[in-house]
Amino acid sequence: MESDRELILEDAASIRVAMRRMVRYASEATERLDRRIEDGTLDGRTEAQELRVALERLQALGLEVSEELDAYQRRHAR
Repeated sequence: MESDRELILEDAASIRVAMRRMVRYASEATERLDRRIEDGTLDGRTEAQELRVALERLQALGLEVSEELDAYQRRHAR
């Protein structure tokens, strides 16, 4: 059986991975928008759709992280 410390680290690592994915999604959306701004190729619809998709991904992942964090707190609260 794993020690409490190992379980805490495993849970924290899972949360960290999800947080990094959130940062990556936001960064990728920002970089695409930056390129379009710099290139002068903005059309409004494309940017709105891409940003909407990125925000939906972030929201879904945020909910997942929140649930993981709640579970983490329940398991490891002392």
